[in-house]
Amino acid sequence: MQYIRYASEKEIAFITLNNDSKSNALNRQMLDEVVEATNRAQEEKRRVIIVRSNPGAKVWCAGLRIDQLPSPEKDTVPYEYSLEKMLKRFETFPGVVIGMIEGSVWGGGCELAFSCDLLIGTTAAGFAITPARIGAPYNPNQVNRVLQRMGSNMAMEMFFTAEMISAERARELGILNHVVPSDKLEAFTLNMARKITRNAPLAIRLIKQHVHQLAYKTVEQLTQDSANRAFIRRVFYSRDFAEGKEAFLEKRVPHFTCE
Repeated sequence: MQYIRYASEKEIAFITLNNDSKSNALNRQMLDEVVEATNRAQEEKRRVIIVRSNPGAKVWCAGLRIDQLPSPEKDTVPYEYSLEKMLKRFETFPGVVIGMIEGSVWGGGCELAFSCDLLIGTTAAGFAITPARIGAPYNPNQVNRVLQRMGSNMAMEMFFTAEMISAERARELGILNHVVPSDKLEAFTLNMARKITRNAPLAIRLIKQHVHQLAYKTVEQLTQDSANRAFIRRVFYSRDFAEGKEAFLEKRVPHFTCE
């Protein structure tokens, strides 16, 4: 099965998430396909990538599939797992990546969205950051992507409550650049992409590089901090993380013990 579709016109490439039966939940093959499509767009010298769901989707992306989460039994602490590699590929793409958001975005789907340079959504869009629901450890890169979209106080509220916020609230917080009606989403996003392609590609590439360098300079230092790495390892191997995954699969409320 192919989990994405790739298309292009002139200087614009389209990556369409195409796993509707699973609400576009991410698995390793799907992540690899997104990376391959991004590589293709760069080889073809496309200036903009638009990442979208199929028209009318109620869920843009349900996040990383629970069975695809790294496992303490067999994996090392996940600083470089498949989702992280894919997100960094968007961030290093020399052009602009636009997320065209139709429907709700959950967990790792927010990471996918936040790795895009610009986000345009419909009034039906919504965002929920959900690691706390299953006790999952987030590394500094993951936290930093959220902080680049909003203030730390609202980021912590989203992390701590794991509640969905509306499209309008997301626009107020700076997550969404624009909120438009569903029937105007594609035209509005294409118009934005075409405006970008009329501007200087090298200047855009340099500015994007600077933004990411400034955002990640302290994050890289934090990633290498031994005490921080030890704390992430503690959460990764915790009983709470295992319990959170089990409860999700068993469709029950998790019982967390801080162990």
